[in-house]
Amino acid sequence: MWMRYVTGLMGLLLLGSYVLRSDDPGVSHNYDAEKSRYHAFSDATKDKIGNFFRKMHQAGLFNGTYLYFKDDSLLQGKYGFANFRTGDTLLLDDLFQLASVSKTITGTAVMTLYQDGLLNLDDSVHHYIPELKRKNLTIRQLLSHTSGLPEYFDFSDRYWPDKNRHMNNTDVVQMLNKLPSTMFARPGAFYNYCNTNFVLLSAIVERVSHLSFRHFVKHRVFEPSGMPYSHINNFDSIPLSGYFLQGFERSHYLVQDVPQNGTCGDKGVYSNTWEMFRFDRALRGPFLLHRSMLEEMYRPMVPTSNQGQYYALGWRVTWINMRKWAFHNGWWKGFRTYFWRCLDDNRCYVVLTNNVNGRFLSTREMVSLLD
Repeated sequence: MWMRYVTGLMGLLLLGSYVLRSDDPGVSHNYDAEKSRYHAFSDATKDKIGNFFRKMHQAGLFNGTYLYFKDDSLLQGKYGFANFRTGDTLLLDDLFQLASVSKTITGTAVMTLYQDGLLNLDDSVHHYIPELKRKNLTIRQLLSHTSGLPEYFDFSDRYWPDKNRHMNNTDVVQMLNKLPSTMFARPGAFYNYCNTNFVLLSAIVERVSHLSFRHFVKHRVFEPSGMPYSHINNFDSIPLSGYFLQGFERSHYLVQDVPQNGTCGDKGVYSNTWEMFRFDRALRGPFLLHRSMLEEMYRPMVPTSNQGQYYALGWRVTWINMRKWAFHNGWWKGFRTYFWRCLDDNRCYVVLTNNVNGRFLSTREMVSLLD
C-alpha cells in the first residue's frame, strides 16, 4: 500500500511488475476537478452517443471507452471488460494500447525537434542513421509514408532469429540492410502506408535528442500536455501480462506478446481517453507547437487509398461538411483505436477498444454524433 501511495504521488506509471490502474489506492489522477469544469451534453445528444455505442457493444463490435467533446460539453462512457478472462469491468480512465494512433505522438515529437532547429524535414535520413544503406530518403518522406520502404512486419519474422526476444528499432535498421533492392520502391513516388517509417523516425528522435524515445516523448509531449499516466510500453521491464487491460480477439482469444512489441514510434503508446483529450487541448494552444509548426504538420502531403483522405505528417486529414479533421485510427494485437480532431471548430472524439471482432467502427458515423 505504501509503495502504491508513493508511486502515485510521484506520478509514475509503473510499480513492481504491473501497471497502476485508475482505482488503485493512493493514486489520484486529479481528473475529477478538471472534468467538473465542462458541461453535460443535452439529453438528446447523450442518448444519441450512448445508443450508438450500446448497439455496437450488443453487436460485439465495441468493447472499450469513449470520450466526446464539443465546445464546452463533454461526455465519457464505457462498455465491457478490461479482461475477458478475469471478468474485470472497464473503468472510464483505463489505459489502452493506442496502436497506430501512436503515430500522432511520434509526428508531434519530430515536429518539436524541427521547431527547436535540431533537424529539418527535408534532411537525409542517412545523415541521422548513417548505418542505413538507403541514402536517398528524407524525414518528410518517412512522416508522409512516401519513402518506398518495405513493411517490417512482412520481413521481420524471417530475419529475426529469436522468437522469444523483442527486437528494437536498431534491429529493424539492420534487417533493412539485409533486404534485396527489389523490395524497395523509389522514394517520393507514391503513398504506401508503412510502419517501418515511424520506427526510423523514433530512432532519429533518439539520435538527435540523445534520449530514449520513451523518455523524450515523456518530457516533450506527455508532460507539457498533462498526460502523467500515458507512456510508451517497455515489455522487457514490465511484461505485457503486467497490464490490467489486455487485448483480445473475438472476446476469448487473449493476444500474446510478440517480438515486434519491442519497437516503437509506429505503435506502443498506452493512454486513456481523458489524457488523449488533454493532448487535443495542448495541440490547440501555442505551448506544445507553434502555429506555423501545427499548420505544417496538418498540411496534406499525399492522397491515401481512401477517397477524400490525405496523409500529412503523422496525421491523416479529411474534410467533412466543409470542416477539416486531423485524425488517426489504429489496430494492433487486440486493440482498435480512433482519435479524431476537428481543426475548424472545437470538437473531438477518442474511442479506444480492446477486442478486435468484426469490422472497424464507422468513423463518419461517429463524427456525425457531434452534429
